Amino acid sequence: MFKKIKKLDKSDLEELQARMQMINQYKLVVQSLESQKDRWLVNKYFKYGLDINSEYTFDLGTGKISQVTANKPGEQKGGAS
Repeated sequence: MFKKIKKLDKSDLEELQARMQMINQYKLVVQSLESQKDRWLVNKYFKYGLDINSEYTFDLGTGKISQVTANKPGEQKGGAS
């Protein structure tokens, strides 16, 4: 009924903890950078005449800005019906 339990030795445990701490720190950095990017983009909406209530995609190769449009219920994507 008992499971055999093993433990990491102290140095391996410390190494694992340090790696997990670095991963968590990098996640926070990424979240911060994404937040800064989003704020920067919102600040550019006025410059390019974009509607703050709409969603846009930005082509990083060409700089093209496209408005994302949602399909109405019952509407099909693409071609004519």
